Amino acid sequence: MIYEKIKKIIQKYFLFSIKSTINTLYLPIIIVFIFITGWVSTLLATEQIEENAYNSMNDTVYQTKNYLEYMLSDAFQQLVALSNDPKLLSLNTSEEGEVSPETYVAFDNKLQVIYSHFNVMLESILIDINHGEFTLYRNSDHNFPSMYYEEYFEVYQGNKESYYWRNLHVDPVFNEGNNVVSVFKLIEDIETSTEGIILFNFREDFFKQILDKSLIDGNGYLTLISPDGHFASKEVPEEYQLDQNMITYLQSVDQEVGRLSFENANNETMIALYDTIGVNKWKLVSVIPQSEILNRVNYIKYVTLSIIAVMSVIAIFLSNFVGRVISNPFEKLAKQMKKVESNHPHLDFEMSGPEEMKILHHGFKELNIRIDGLMDQVRLEQEEKRQLEFAVMHAQINPHFLYNTLYSIKGLSDMGLNKDASKMVTALSSFFRIGISKGKEIISIKEEVEHIQHYLFIQEMRYGDDFSYEINVEKEILDYNIIKLSLQPLLENAIYHGVKQKRGQGKIQINGYEKDDIIHLEVLDNGNGIDADKLNDIKKEINAAYGEKKQFIGVGLQSVNERIKIHFGRQYGILIESELGIGTRITITIPKIRGEQ
Repeated sequence: MIYEKIKKIIQKYFLFSIKSTINTLYLPIIIVFIFITGWVSTLLATEQIEENAYNSMNDTVYQTKNYLEYMLSDAFQQLVALSNDPKLLSLNTSEEGEVSPETYVAFDNKLQVIYSHFNVMLESILIDINHGEFTLYRNSDHNFPSMYYEEYFEVYQGNKESYYWRNLHVDPVFNEGNNVVSVFKLIEDIETSTEGIILFNFREDFFKQILDKSLIDGNGYLTLISPDGHFASKEVPEEYQLDQNMITYLQSVDQEVGRLSFENANNETMIALYDTIGVNKWKLVSVIPQSEILNRVNYIKYVTLSIIAVMSVIAIFLSNFVGRVISNPFEKLAKQMKKVESNHPHLDFEMSGPEEMKILHHGFKELNIRIDGLMDQVRLEQEEKRQLEFAVMHAQINPHFLYNTLYSIKGLSDMGLNKDASKMVTALSSFFRIGISKGKEIISIKEEVEHIQHYLFIQEMRYGDDFSYEINVEKEILDYNIIKLSLQPLLENAIYHGVKQKRGQGKIQINGYEKDDIIHLEVLDNGNGIDADKLNDIKKEINAAYGEKKQFIGVGLQSVNERIKIHFGRQYGILIESELGIGTRITITIPKIRGEQ
């Protein structure tokens, strides 16, 4: 009786001791570190988020600038190409002084191509030389131009190349109801008394769509600032718009990329980030109130702190509950797992405790059983693969084939046909060189085709006009992978069991093509073919396990099929089709894989 009481007191003391240690020591320490880490992380994250906000704005400006520069540069290059055309300065005129029709047609075709290609951004194009002596144009409204470009020569001066850009303005040439952005070239040649203008008008909507897609919400916006004005992407309250002082500053600043802050009329801090478009040196400026950036940062800060507090409370609760429920089963599992040795990786006990622990224990046991099974399977497959490779090499270095080839070479030498003998020696050496392939199992289809070319050359030299062959392999598949010595066994079957059994000249055809993501390599012969019953037996033997006795096929055919399945998957391999008296088709299917994969 006394012993039992002492036992209960000891058990109660130790249970209380573990629980009190967790609650009074580890949990406070963990909570303190959670708050310290969370606070420091929040400060760092806040700073990083604020910097990321500026970086995001920079990225928006940079990407928008790059797109505008790409589009405007393309159009500007077309303007330069037109203005550099020597026919504009020395027009081909007839004796009456009129421009020749050929010149009109040539330039009209050029304008048509430019306008069609840049229709999304171009509102109109105009070429006017010598006050209407030579005029061509394209515009969406098909309005006739009304052009008085003397004022252009008065206002726009000082550019050495006479190329000028003009910010958003009313279109005085085609339609005064439209607003356009323009780039033009003033042509003035004193020697030829040629004066004129080449004018490209860009759509207002084109710029608005690009600037509005910046995803700058709230009171932020993008604007294009040039020496002659500015183009804002959207309407915002007046206090958030750039005042004239800031516009003048941005027009005159030499720095191409930068960031600045200023106060608006309501004493709010505004942030402006700008970048320069290279083709016309205009500034693309992003303007946004600083408060909108900080609001996002503060929101994330408060949410982060709230989550830290909630997670700390949850951690206290879960640590008590989980520790009490699963600590004992985990200790038992840990003790038992220590007994597991490398030569006996099994758990020979049953787990008691929560259902999750039983599932974990059962899963671990099943995992060990599967690992054993997979290891046995890998060993068997590796052994089978080695046997297959040995069988292929043995079949490849067939003494009869080598003896017959060497005997044929000797016969050619005895007859004085040394060139033919030399070709056969070269083909034989190349045949075995590719067959060895420095020990590599995977080669390219190009190398495999080269290998069978040498084989067929040797057989053709041996058998003369008994058969002919044709190789049709698409160039697109030559760089893909194949297991070496895949086609040669099929050709050997086609020769010895196909065309040699046929009266008259036989024909062998090798085809290679891709269909979807699968490569098909076919060997066709016009031999006697195979009857239906024997063909079914051959198919069964091809798909039978390696090592079983085969009655109708040799090791080469099954080896090709098994090696393809081992390397590429069971869905690939060999397909045999044949019709008695017609011929046989053997198809290899493999996936499209390149290089060392």
